Amino acid sequence: MDADKFHLPGKHYFLSHSVGAQPKAWEAEVMAGYAAPWRTEGFDVWDPWFAALERFKAGLAPIIGAAPEDICPQANVSGGVSKILFSLPERKGRTKIVLTEDAFPTVGFALEQGARHGYELEFLPGGDRLADPDAWFRAFADDVQMVVPLQVYSNSSVLAPIEEIAKRARAAGVFSLVDAAQAAGAVPLKLNDWRPDFAVGTSLKYLCGGAGAAWLWANPDTAKDCKPLDVGWFSHADPFEFDIHHFDYAPGAARFTGGTPSVAPFAGAAAAHEIINAHGVEAIYAHNQHLLSRLFDALPRDAFLSSTMQGARGSAALIKVRDYEAAAAALAKAGVGHDTRLGAVRISVHLYNDEKDIDALIAAIEPHL
Repeated sequence: MDADKFHLPGKHYFLSHSVGAQPKAWEAEVMAGYAAPWRTEGFDVWDPWFAALERFKAGLAPIIGAAPEDICPQANVSGGVSKILFSLPERKGRTKIVLTEDAFPTVGFALEQGARHGYELEFLPGGDRLADPDAWFRAFADDVQMVVPLQVYSNSSVLAPIEEIAKRARAAGVFSLVDAAQAAGAVPLKLNDWRPDFAVGTSLKYLCGGAGAAWLWANPDTAKDCKPLDVGWFSHADPFEFDIHHFDYAPGAARFTGGTPSVAPFAGAAAAHEIINAHGVEAIYAHNQHLLSRLFDALPRDAFLSSTMQGARGSAALIKVRDYEAAAAALAKAGVGHDTRLGAVRISVHLYNDEKDIDALIAAIEPHL
């Protein structure tokens, strides 16, 4: 699936869970959307720069099942989580924020700062159980302000039932914030249909856009009641009013912008949107799952520390080996790019991988199980 449109270091690139491969068009997009207008327009560069940000949102929107106007560019996921946390309306008795032991640490670090406003974190146990909506029942109690599921958990690769979590949270009056960092671009995401309150993600991984081009999605019905603390002139309904004594929050997601947004990362990140949208995330997901099934069928089931459940897994796997250093050396010799978690080999598949990649991985790692 369009492997020729990406730079793929090594023979077999299995690292999209960490850093997605760079599209060959990335540099041209940065030049066209950021550098060239700056060079030629000078002071008048704002319109083409704004156009680059709008192009990013328009390209991302179908990938995450959203409207472009509900997307707000962010520098990283942590910043987006913090902005959401400190924007929530105070509600008496709702002091708990529920997440899981398997959440990516940066999410916990950001949410922990809510203690300054009287919030307390509560952690659900992790593992395969997180694919079961009933495992989330504690998150829907009347003392919970917000539940924060990851759509795909980075180590276990468990796919959480986001639609049902959002539905139950909404019915219970609990805000829901979805971390889609390990899902967007590889797993179907339907924010307009599922209607959580918020979602955050990054372009660094399966969106193949590089660092610095993260995003925040806000349900417009929720956003109108939120008042972010981290504001700037682009959080203003009229950024160019220039009246220091007057501030009105911008409508919807735009109120989460803050100060002057970066442009270059978002101009570059748009390079992969065209490729992903040409195939559609449903097709990419089916492709990735086919490759994972080939891997899971070839190796003993007890070789995997991550989820192997069909329909409840993301695009990554953790493979347990006897001696990681020996296995890593064999993988390197075979040109298999990977990293490690929990002493295991961590790999992921994406649209530029194929069955030959999987077979090379199997041949290199099987002697080390």
